[in-house]
Amino acid sequence: QAQVAEKLGKSRPYIANYLRLLGLPQPVKDMLENHRLSMGQARTLLGLKDEQALVKLAQRAVKENLTVRQLEQLVAEQNQAVKPAKPAKKKATAKKPAYVREAEEQLQSRFGTKVVMTAGKRGGKVEIPYTSDDDLTRILDLLGVKFD
Repeated sequence: QAQVAEKLGKSRPYIANYLRLLGLPQPVKDMLENHRLSMGQARTLLGLKDEQALVKLAQRAVKENLTVRQLEQLVAEQNQAVKPAKPAKKKATAKKPAYVREAEEQLQSRFGTKVVMTAGKRGGKVEIPYTSDDDLTRILDLLGVKFD
């Protein structure tokens, strides 16, 4: 990858991202080749585990002209729907007060990702995980955080 990048005058991550796109199903690669789907959208789709869902979401992205951020949120939602719930986590969640569980659910809906609230003796914390720099930017935008 480093040698190819040097010969083409591109960065190694740029080449690596191109190579990752080769793993997409053929219909999605066709959309990318025909410029109906952007590289950013295609890279985001790589996060989907289910190939059939990936093709359907790519078609939806083209049809509805979805942004990369919108697509990231849909990918995160679909991946969460596929993951089986862990019984141990359910027990821990059941011990939380109802208002904390409700707050977690509302935050999860707003951010399109899992949110965990934990309480301690002197307050608590709210955790919002993110999967990429773009995902972090999306979450910060939702929070209204701006950088100069």
